Amino acid sequence: MNFESLLSPAKINLTLQVLKKREDGYHEIYTIYQKITLFDELEVKPHPRFELEFLAEENIPIERNLVFRAYKLFTDTYGIKDGFKVRVIKRIPLGAGLGGGSSNAGTFLKFLGQRFGIPKGELLSLGKKLGADVPFFIEDYPSACGFGIGEILKPYPNFQAFYLLYYPGFKVETAWAYRALNFKGEKNPYLYSEDLPPWQDPKGLINDFKNLIYSEYPQFQDFEKSFRRTGAKAIGLSGTGSTLFAVFEDEKSATKAYDLLKNFLKGGKIYLARSL
Repeated sequence: MNFESLLSPAKINLTLQVLKKREDGYHEIYTIYQKITLFDELEVKPHPRFELEFLAEENIPIERNLVFRAYKLFTDTYGIKDGFKVRVIKRIPLGAGLGGGSSNAGTFLKFLGQRFGIPKGELLSLGKKLGADVPFFIEDYPSACGFGIGEILKPYPNFQAFYLLYYPGFKVETAWAYRALNFKGEKNPYLYSEDLPPWQDPKGLINDFKNLIYSEYPQFQDFEKSFRRTGAKAIGLSGTGSTLFAVFEDEKSATKAYDLLKNFLKGGKIYLARSL
C-alpha cells in the first residue's frame, strides 16, 4: 500500500503574554496562534508494527518525539494494535518557536482519529497530555486565541497576510525562556480586537519574551533592523523564539523583501509564507 501524505503546518504566535505562574509550574498565557504555509510532511501507511523515520538535518531521538508519544498514547488509550510506518519530512526548523513537533503530533492524532472514528473532543484531551499547543493543530481553526497554558482555544479571525520568517540557526529552549523570564505576580491580558489585524493595533505585537531574547541574543536587534528596512507592517517574535517574523499585507512587498534579504541574512534560514 502506498503512503498517505499529510501536511503538517507551522504556526507563529502573533502575540504572547504571560499572565501568571501556576502552582504546577506551568504559566497561564494569552496568545494568538496563526497557522502558516510552511509545512512538514508526514507519510503514513499501515505496517505490521510502528516504525518512525525522519528525513531531517539533525538527529531526532525517536522515543522522545511527539509523534511516537502520540501513537503510544492513542493506542494505549483505545487498545488498538494496528501498526504504521511513518516517515516525517522535516522542513520546519526545530526549537524555532514554530510548533513543528506539536504540529506533527496533532496531525498524526487527527489521522488516527479519522481512521478509528474517535471524536475530536477526545483527541483534544489526548493532545493536551502531549503539549500545550498540540490541540491547536488538532482543531481546524487557521487562527485562534490560546488561554490557560495555551490549550484553551477560541477561534480568531484569519486575517490574511504574508510572513517573512528568519530562523537564525540556533534554538531557544522554551523551558529556559520561562525560567529566565522569572515572571512573578499576576496580570490581566491586553485582549486584541477581532475587528482589525493585531499588527494594526496601536500596542503592536506584544511578546513578553522579546526583551529577554534581545538581551540574551543582541544580534536580534540587527535582524529586526534588516526587517524594518523592507517596509514590513510589523515585526514579531514567535513564541519564545528563536524565529523572528515580519508581516506584509501584499505578496509583492513580501516577495521583494524575501529577495532582498535571502542573501543578506547569513547563518540561518529565511522563509516566505502566508496565512493558511
